[in-house]
Amino acid sequence: MDLTADRYRRFAREAAPRSFTYAAWALAIADDADCVALIDTLPLSSRQPVLVLTAARVSGLSVHGNICAWLEGEWDSVAQIARGRFTQTNDPRRTMPLLAALQSVPGPIALLEVGASAGLGLLGDYYSHVFADAAGQNHRIDPVSGASPLELTCVLGPTVPVPVAMPTIVWRAGLDRHPVQLEHADDERWLRALVWPEEHERAVQLDAAIAIAREHPPHLVTGDAVDGLAALAAQAPREATLIIWSPAVLVYLAPAERARFVDTVGSLRGHWISLDGRRVLPVVGARADAALPGADDDFVLSFDGHPLALVSPHGDRIDRWVAH
Repeated sequence: MDLTADRYRRFAREAAPRSFTYAAWALAIADDADCVALIDTLPLSSRQPVLVLTAARVSGLSVHGNICAWLEGEWDSVAQIARGRFTQTNDPRRTMPLLAALQSVPGPIALLEVGASAGLGLLGDYYSHVFADAAGQNHRIDPVSGASPLELTCVLGPTVPVPVAMPTIVWRAGLDRHPVQLEHADDERWLRALVWPEEHERAVQLDAAIAIAREHPPHLVTGDAVDGLAALAAQAPREATLIIWSPAVLVYLAPAERARFVDTVGSLRGHWISLDGRRVLPVVGARADAALPGADDDFVLSFDGHPLALVSPHGDRIDRWVAH
């Protein structure tokens, strides 16, 4: 019980800059032994604060509601949702560090995303990207068809090279154990509820990304991140450079499965680009400690297991780039 309470207190501190509602709810849960006991009846993987709080909202809790009273009164509904859902945030802003990492990759590109959720991260070439350099100048990259309804902005640190070109993606596919199907109303509702209450700009971005995904539906495959990877990669056209993209997903695998993933991706043709917390992959973390020293909670953008940059978790900042 103490571990769960501590987890929710830590989340409250981390959430405070992004969402007053989630910070207050998490702190209220941490201070209520009955709420913590309810959460501890869930499988360990289903006790995540974001998962439980989102499940409460989907079950009907308003942002002005009392979280502990709601959990105690509606626990069966909340628990059913939390057991059956996953934190598939699918933030389209993560296409910005991907685009930066692709600048040195010759096209055409076959893009395979692991943990694709609804596949919004596969559609970066349909989004407009604005990169703000350290001097305050904006550098815009639009799709070949022109400006997109979705415009994303990424702030670059002083050492970060400015991306200049949109990649040519000729094949794309997403792999997920439980893909989010936008044609299913419950799936779309869940995806929208994963946007935190005060993140209004992010909600607008998600609206635009969903509209683009409806117009250009990505190919999503149900499969395991490790065991399903080689079969899907084999479908990519040989004349294209295969890019396997794993944004903030490997943390959800057990350490042994992460090691298997690294071995599997290393056996495939093409390249692997990943965005992970510094300590998620030990080898990448050790290399990042040497090339980009910093805090344990940094997110590291890597290319074939070698760190490229320190990036904000959702991709709207690229703070530092590896010097060459």
